[in-house]
Amino acid sequence: MRDLFVTLLGLFTLFSICLSVHVTDLEDASQEYDTFNVEVKEGKKLKLLFRHGQHILRNPKWYFNGRPIPRTRCTSNYGELLCPAVTRNDSGRYDLWIGDGTRHSQTRLMFSANVLVVKNADYDFSEVIPQRDTVQEVDSFSQDYEILNDCFCSGVTGRCTIATDLYRTRHKFKLSNAIPEKTLLLEGETATDYLKIPSFVWNGNLITAYGGYLRFPVTDECYIDRSKPCILLFDKRNRHRAIGFFLPPSHDQKQVQVLMKETNWRLVPAYYERGDRIPEDEINKFIFMSTLSHIKDVYIRGRYRMPDENNVLTIDMATVYNDGLGKVTTVEDCACHPGYGGLSCERCNKGYIRVYESVNTDGMCLSISELWKLHKNKYSLE
Repeated sequence: MRDLFVTLLGLFTLFSICLSVHVTDLEDASQEYDTFNVEVKEGKKLKLLFRHGQHILRNPKWYFNGRPIPRTRCTSNYGELLCPAVTRNDSGRYDLWIGDGTRHSQTRLMFSANVLVVKNADYDFSEVIPQRDTVQEVDSFSQDYEILNDCFCSGVTGRCTIATDLYRTRHKFKLSNAIPEKTLLLEGETATDYLKIPSFVWNGNLITAYGGYLRFPVTDECYIDRSKPCILLFDKRNRHRAIGFFLPPSHDQKQVQVLMKETNWRLVPAYYERGDRIPEDEINKFIFMSTLSHIKDVYIRGRYRMPDENNVLTIDMATVYNDGLGKVTTVEDCACHPGYGGLSCERCNKGYIRVYESVNTDGMCLSISELWKLHKNKYSLE
């Protein structure tokens, strides 16, 4: 009886609307943990609660499908997560990770739930989200992320393959046409000289550049001070952050060639006037490809002192035409849900609008009628 009482002290509870699941906390975090399947109706609130008893939760963080949950969407307080008016795009895995309090903190997975948001009878959405299979335990957070996010697909589908019959082409932009600006872009810096390349140069989408190369001549400012990024990529929907490339210490050439993969770039905090969003700690494939698919502006730090027609920025992209540069094997092709379009489902089709009332930071595409029904349910409108 005493052993049973001690075990019950570690109970933690998972709540969703009209649903409660009780599970046992494990004293040793290295032991196996259980993953629970939960259903909640769309338009209702989702509440996850981890009862930690007398245990101190150090740096608790909630993740949705391996990505941090934005504070603007859900509120969290230690072991509790509350997401109002969930949609079917919010179906997925929710994890609570904590640190161990040491200087070189190791994260531990304390709690995990597979949440399925089911269709509400008041809705008539055509999109169907299938039942998720139970996710097996993994040894580390990095492995967990790789398993759950083997492709980008704007986070709306896992049905991805490598695109076939695409070829590499090289898009060129003369830097003499760039717009010189002295502006404040990053946190902690003063107004700095930049060359701005507007997004319309690439129609606001560089998704097929993934896996190719970006080439440009190095400015004196970039060559001398390598503690600051040489080039910055901005996402038009996430102005609180930027993707930056830093010149390696060993580089001694006038030109630089940068691989367009997340391993060659860093996430840097941008100057953000509103100040209500906290940037993620590290770059990952989702953040990098989300930035490429919704590119706002590209900035090169510094100036080119002498006019030179050879000052050209080039970037590899994919096309259906064979320009003799070889086939592309790094671009994905996804079977998109209704309302989504593009190779990676990165855009909304005609007649659909992107809304951000979901846990997924990339938002979701809804038709006008679907959006109206969502708001009617959320605000109890007749």
